[in-house]
Order: sequence, then C-alpha cells, then structure tokens
Amino acid sequence: MFYLGLENQIHLFIIIVFSSYIYLSSFSIRQPSAFIKHFGTAFFIPLVLCLMSFLSLNREHASSYLFFAEFILISALLLILLVQKNGDFTYVIFFLLYALPVCIGILNLNFDSIGRSAVFTPVIGAYAGISAILVVSSMISKKKEHLPMYWGFLSICASLLLIRLSPGQTATTIALVMKATGYILFSWFFYRSTVYQLQQQHSKNTSMLERLSDNVQREVNRRVEEIERSNKKLVEISKTDGLTGAYTKKAILDMMDMSISKQSDTVFSILMFDIDNFKKINDTHGHITGDKCIKNLMNICRNSFRGDDVIGRFGGDEFVILLPGTSPVKAYLVAERFRKNVEQTKDPHYTVSIGVASYPLDGKNAKGLISSADKALYISKEKGRNMVSHTGQIEE
Repeated sequence: MFYLGLENQIHLFIIIVFSSYIYLSSFSIRQPSAFIKHFGTAFFIPLVLCLMSFLSLNREHASSYLFFAEFILISALLLILLVQKNGDFTYVIFFLLYALPVCIGILNLNFDSIGRSAVFTPVIGAYAGISAILVVSSMISKKKEHLPMYWGFLSICASLLLIRLSPGQTATTIALVMKATGYILFSWFFYRSTVYQLQQQHSKNTSMLERLSDNVQREVNRRVEEIERSNKKLVEISKTDGLTGAYTKKAILDMMDMSISKQSDTVFSILMFDIDNFKKINDTHGHITGDKCIKNLMNICRNSFRGDDVIGRFGGDEFVILLPGTSPVKAYLVAERFRKNVEQTKDPHYTVSIGVASYPLDGKNAKGLISSADKALYISKEKGRNMVSHTGQIEE
C-alpha cells in the first residue's frame, strides 16, 4: 500500500469499506432474491483485488489490481443483470464471481502492464453507454427500483474513463469523487433492496398483526358481550313466569330483600292482589278463559304502573307489585286507581281485591311485608271484594 500514491490509497480505502459492507451484509440477509445474492457476491471481486493491491510490493501490480477491481466488478454486475431471470446460471455466476479475482491475479503477475492496455478504454466506453441507456430507460419506464445501481455503473465507468483519457491531478480528484459516489449509490441500492424492504415488510406485518389483533379482540369482546347478554336473558327468563312474563315469587322476594339490605333507610310499598272469584271464572268459562283473564290483568298492570315498578306473580291469580320510593298513602291511591282500571274489564268482567303494606312501617323484611299485605288482602275479601285495604285497617 505504501508504494501507492495518496489518490490510490484513498481509492483503495473507498473500495474496501463499501465492498466489505455490501459483501458481508449479503450473508446476513435471510432468503434474498437470486439477483441480490449475486449482486452482493460480486463485491467479493473488488474486496479481494484491493487486498491483493494492499499486500503487493510492486507499485505497477498494485495499481493494476485497483483498476481491475472496478472493471471486473462492472463486468460481473452487467453479466448478473443479463441473466438475472435465468435460475440455471446461478451456480455458474457464483463460480465466476469467486474465480475471476484469482484469474486476474494470475494474469497480473505475468503481464505487468495489462491494466494499461488500450483495449480496455473502448470496452469501458461501451459499459458507460450501456449504463446511460439503462438510466434513461429506467426513468422513462418509471421503474426506478434499479436506478441507483445504474447511476452507480455510470459513475464508476465515467471515473475509469476520465483517468484513462485525462490522467491529470484534477481529473484524478474528480474521478475519486465519482468513484465514491458510485459506491455510495451501490450501497444505497443494496440497502433499499434488502434491509429497507425487510423493515417495510416488518412494519407492514406488524401493522397487519395489530389490525388482526384488534379485530380479534373486538370479535372476542363482541362474543363476550353476546354471551353476557344471553346469560342475562337466560337469568331473566329463569326469574320470570312463563304465562305472564312477571317475576317469579322467589325473584320478587329477592328484590325486596335487596332493596332493604342496600338502602335500609329507603321507603317502598307493595301491593298484593288477586282476581275475585277466580275459581268461579275457571269453573264457568274454563281454564283458557282464566288464563286470558290473567294475561289481560298483566296488560292492565303494565299500563297502570311506572316503569320502575316491579310486577311479580306469586302463584295462580295472586300477584305482588313492588313500588320503590312510594309512601303508604301514595301506594293506597295508586292501588285504588289500578282497582278501578280492572273494574272496567269485559268479556269476562272481573275485579281484584288489593292489600297494601309499606316498609318499614308494616314489616322489617320481605317476609314481614308479604305477611302484612296478605292480611290486608284478606280484609278486602272480608269486606266484599273489589276493594283496597291497608295493614293499618286491621287494628281499626
């Protein structure tokens, strides 16, 4: 190396740095395309020839190795472009790429001035022309993925021609800049074709996985919500009476206990009622008519009470209405209005007797309230039916 001039030392440094990067990086890329694998392998040629130039003790040989490092590189890359779509040449290309540096080394040892032969000038000119055509055609066709590589060809060819046609100091400096530019373009092309594409593919796959994960999570959430709704519906169904849709006896008692345990200072009332002479209706008109009366009574309940009021069927024709936040007086008035609505029924006509009880006045728990309301209902029956009675009337 110390037998070379400063410009050749810089030249040697440029080739070794960029060739090492491209050649060694080609081994770290998993499953590259055949073209990229060949492209990376081609930089074994300048790498080996530059190392031979570095180790050479003959200035003429060292300079010749530097020339052939780039001339054979361009030749090899153009050959790779020519056969890039033909897989049959893969092993031939690999053999040539690794064998060419050895061949040049042998030739160079036997012919000291082979690199200065005039025959290479028109060949390099032809390479430059081919490179220019590739650049123009790539720009016209808007297929720009290989454009950095074509510009790299042109830069290296132009630098070789410039030194051969005008071997002055200024030309040498310009040629070094063009060589550096060429190798930078080769490195950029290699990066865009390998690492950058892998990064883009990784980002795309990551984004796709995130979208897939979001979709799966949304679907899981949707299914969970559906299951929860179904479970709630099943629970509600298990709590309701099949004929009327009202809550069962157990469900209405649980709701009363829950209201008391959650808000011990709350005030609410219950109405207990049944259809007067219901057995007579069944015996006279049949059980179908009796069921019709019960269903009709439920419709009147839904139209007579608030949305927050809870309707429960205690069994047969006996029902309980839970009136949250309702005082005894207001409960009595509500019950009286409901009784009048039922009194207007026809086909068949029937009436109801109602007992009213309130928490905490008439009972401290659900069982006590039901007992008080049942006693009040009994009073309504005793007084002639179609009446509303409150627990307080028992003592009157």
